[in-house]
Amino acid sequence: MSHFKLKKIPLLMFLSTFPIYSFAGSSQTTFQYEHNWKSMDRIHGDTIKLIHKTDDNWQYEFKFGVNEGGGNKRDVLYDDMYGGSGGVVIQKTYTLDNNWGAIIPSLELGFSKDSTLYQPGLKYSYKINSDWATSLRYRYEWKKISHAERYKTAKVSGEQVKYVASSNAGRNRIDWALMYSGIKAFNFAYTFNYYIGDFTNNSYKVEKKVFVKNKYKVYNNKKTDYEQEFKITYNYSKLFRPYFSISDVSKNKTTDTRQAKFKVGFNYAFGQSNSKNSDFAYNTYFKYAHHYGLSSHYHGDSFGLYTDFDKKGYVGLSVNTYNQLKNRLFFDDVVSSHYQIYGGYNFYLADQWVLTPNMEVRFYSGGGYKAKSKENLPYYQLGDVSDSQRPGVRYSPALKLTWLQSDDVSFYSQYRFEYRKVSRSKREDSVQGYVDNRSRNRFDIGTDINLSDDWNIGYRFSYLKGNYVLHNDKRHDYQQELDINWQATKAWQVNFAAEDVAKSVHSDAREAKLALGLSYLF
Repeated sequence: MSHFKLKKIPLLMFLSTFPIYSFAGSSQTTFQYEHNWKSMDRIHGDTIKLIHKTDDNWQYEFKFGVNEGGGNKRDVLYDDMYGGSGGVVIQKTYTLDNNWGAIIPSLELGFSKDSTLYQPGLKYSYKINSDWATSLRYRYEWKKISHAERYKTAKVSGEQVKYVASSNAGRNRIDWALMYSGIKAFNFAYTFNYYIGDFTNNSYKVEKKVFVKNKYKVYNNKKTDYEQEFKITYNYSKLFRPYFSISDVSKNKTTDTRQAKFKVGFNYAFGQSNSKNSDFAYNTYFKYAHHYGLSSHYHGDSFGLYTDFDKKGYVGLSVNTYNQLKNRLFFDDVVSSHYQIYGGYNFYLADQWVLTPNMEVRFYSGGGYKAKSKENLPYYQLGDVSDSQRPGVRYSPALKLTWLQSDDVSFYSQYRFEYRKVSRSKREDSVQGYVDNRSRNRFDIGTDINLSDDWNIGYRFSYLKGNYVLHNDKRHDYQQELDINWQATKAWQVNFAAEDVAKSVHSDAREAKLALGLSYLF
């Protein structure tokens, strides 16, 4: 039996609990935010990352992109936002002997509303002297198109014919970089990227009722493209480093027009994990869960990083994916559902009472909310039946009050206001009709119980009241969730959850959703 109290890692809700044990270490977690804008497209976007580096030179990067302006409105800043692409990058640094630099293999998995990206790579980094360094990296990028985007139907010779309309693509990427750090307050970097690719299978378009093979184009009607970037980083402190970059990028596939892409952002490191020299100690966890609906028969996956700041609060980022085909596991036909960033801060009102204001923001990519046409996929709904999966964003501020009845038992109540904004260009379509912005109030009560040093159980009941129909043609609904958590080792925790949710907006039918997951303490 372990000699430490269990810390519950919630599986479905990803809400705050309170750490009871910690470990020494010098691994580091970094939050990165970046805003970008292209000079000719004039479309704004953001990228958010959580990056964790371990003592033994592993690095785990979880990220997602946010688009603004509904995808077709210029110069719109922080409005009409929706999810772009997201994913995870895993890499390991191997230092060579005799100062010959380092070899860094990597693997990236990326997800968007209509595709899955697999990208293995290998990087060589070499420090020329105390001021100059260089690197060379090769990556192969394979993009797999989802089932909904892959097929179309057309009337040819008097018959409706289903055909492959979009191809998977393979692309070779070569990056060369030169870095200079001879000025104490600044770092400078220049990077040149070269791309060459092609389709990995045939696809077609219909012209004058005849099938014509699609041709691969990325820039100026060719299979090749390039980019250049100049980046300057200001070393404000060891923990906080803002940066600015300007890139030369192509504008479209059919002309040689190029444009500037501007990026401004910052990296904030939380210090060394549990170091006395840090402002606060923290633990960072990798979290994964697989979801399955017993009635809908759809599978989904959630994964990300969760950082707990020694009873002070927490922050996390998750990428949530969804298989577009029923009864298909894992990466068979996966697209993104939404990306989520969440955090909260704990105020200790008394020895046994904790008040936690917190915030969740979801960015929906639009993956899975409908097929391009009724012929491709059946009509289906992902997530809460009352929650449209169209591109957009959900803001969910909340206030949670926890009573720590003992070391092993706690009770909580929480109020959450959920405001859902749908991208303006996606509020109406021919399959699902019109959906406007909407809001709902959510009231949660629950308990967490440590059954032993290794076992924890949690229960939550939620009541929802909205300004739109939620369930059974009514504007209110309820949900229940049961969590069971087993601390297998000091680092690994196994999580199981069962959730009772509404199945239909227009009937009283309900559905059980199951989740099985893992949490790993770095």
